[in-house]
Order: sequence, then structure tokens, then C-alpha cells
Amino acid sequence: MQGDRRYFFVRIYPVEELAGSLDTPSVVCLGVFDGVHLGHRALIDAALSQARQLGITAMVHTYDPLPIQVIQPERRVPVLSPLPERLALIEQAGIQQAAVSRFDHSLQHERGADFFTRVLLGKLNARHLVVGFNHRFGFHGDTDVDRLDQLCRQAGVGLTVIAPIRNAQGLLVSSSAIRAAILLDDLELAESMLGRPPDAAMIRRLQEQNHTGARSTITEG
Repeated sequence: MQGDRRYFFVRIYPVEELAGSLDTPSVVCLGVFDGVHLGHRALIDAALSQARQLGITAMVHTYDPLPIQVIQPERRVPVLSPLPERLALIEQAGIQQAAVSRFDHSLQHERGADFFTRVLLGKLNARHLVVGFNHRFGFHGDTDVDRLDQLCRQAGVGLTVIAPIRNAQGLLVSSSAIRAAILLDDLELAESMLGRPPDAAMIRRLQEQNHTGARSTITEG
């Protein structure tokens, strides 16, 4: 298939380079996946399970750069996991295919319904989608899980919505909470949400951003 690349054992599809639809249908797991934390792992596990039931492939769709970095660049949101690391973590979770959309101002202004038709149906050949309970996409986040459910029903596409994932203390797992924990030097909390200890490079990236005024970014998920 034109436009695919290999990263370790994961086949990567840069969405902008796909001339047409992928040949085989897939279960597509939607998200940013920054940090590939326990919440993301729940999405991936559900996608893998659904793909096995349907006898098709599970795929993750992510963005580069982070959407918030384009939408609100002044907030200087630090990346937990740069794209190569993100893809490696996604691979470790069991995914063999990933699609990466370049998030730019054109994509920022695209309606969610148009993205659904153009990318998810038209390029990724999605037969089932897996999203988190608070997932939104499209201009100004115009497509939430309720609107996505409508689109999926109209297109004959399945949809699985994953409930909130919490750590042992009952705290909601999110990328923003992990950023906050690391900036507050609460590495135990960060580990409880990542499902692994935060590595030195992740800690250093956040600390360096914090020194340049990024502490206000820690509420972004």
C-alpha cells in the first residue's frame, strides 16, 4: 500500500500520503495517546478484542504534533512521549498498524463529520471505532461521542466507548494529570497512571518546559 512505513514492527500510515482507502477493514482506536497511559491501554485492549471478534486488524490513529500545540501554542504544552516513543509504546501494547495525521491549521478547521468521512471511512476503511468517554474531534470539538454515535449508525460502523479509567486512589487517569504529577515531583502518582515509572527523558522534557513558563499547561489532557 502506497504511503506506509515501518517503525520497528508497526506499519505506519501517514494519513496525508494515503491516495485511497486501505485494502482491508480495521478497528480504529482514536486518541492522541500522549504518554500511552493506562487509559490509552484500555482503548487499545478494547480495540484488539473487537478486532479479534470481527477477524480484522486493530489500528491506532494519532496526531503529530499534539493538537493543543497547534490550537493554543502559547500554552507550550510539553509532550510526554514524542511520536517515535509513542509508536514504540503502542507497539508494545500489541498494535501492528498506526495511522498518523499531521495536525495543522487545515485539520484544525475541519468539521468532525468531514474527518469521519474523509479519513476514518475514506482512508482507514474503519468498520468499528473505539474512543474514550470524553473524546472529541473536529473544529471546536464539534464531534463528541454522542455525535460520533450518530455518524457511526448512519454509516453502519460499530462504536465502543470506554468508561473513565482511574488509578488505585480513584483519580481519573489523563495525560494532563500525569504532567501535573511530574511537575509536582509526585513520580509515584505519575507511575500509577502511566502503568510504568516515568523515564528520565520524560521528566527532563517537562521540567525544561516548566522553566520556560509551561506550568499553566498541566490541566490539558
